[in-house]
Amino acid sequence: NVHLILAGDKVGQSEASLLQMLNVMPFAYGLGVENIYDNGAVFAHEVLDITDEQLLSKFPLGITTVAAASLEKGYCTQASVPHSIINAFKNALAVAVETDISYPQAD
Repeated sequence: NVHLILAGDKVGQSEASLLQMLNVMPFAYGLGVENIYDNGAVFAHEVLDITDEQLLSKFPLGITTVAAASLEKGYCTQASVPHSIINAFKNALAVAVETDISYPQAD
């Protein structure tokens, strides 16, 4: 066995002709991503190698951040509604305790 071309080697005209005469197919070539440029920042191509598990592990932190920002600004989002309801119940409970008003959920 004689290796004419190794992975990563550039193929010249003579090598391509020889491979074609030997009927070596398929012959593929393409571009490889080396760096990514985005809004003035340059990233290595490894940033694209993200798994589903890594992506899904980031969602809870994002939802928590959205809920916290929404609560701080008083803007209602799907992430902040449960917290708003609990906070409203806590406020109603505090009023009930201070004013001696009784209702079933406060007892």
